[in-house]
Amino acid sequence: ESTGFLKVLMIVVFFAAGCLEIVSILFRPVSLSFRLYGNIFAGENMLETMSRVVPALGWLLPIPFYFMELLVGLVQALVFMLLCAVFTLLVCQHEEKGKEGVP
Repeated sequence: ESTGFLKVLMIVVFFAAGCLEIVSILFRPVSLSFRLYGNIFAGENMLETMSRVVPALGWLLPIPFYFMELLVGLVQALVFMLLCAVFTLLVCQHEEKGKEGVP
């Protein structure tokens, strides 16, 4: 009796793990999109806030922050590229059956 129960339990566990893995794979691009959107939105808000701190110097105050935004954009592009490469590698991995000449 216990082996039948364990067999059913293992089927349910493996099915649930498979469903979670599929959901994880499908939400990776969504996660990357939200990360990129959040960083761009935060940078634009910071630039807008800095330009409104002193209305007379609205064009001068955010200039250093433009350079910081360029750096943030470069880092975001690097992170986006690396995460895309890692996610692609994870999807495309395959196990080798064995080496030739080795029994």
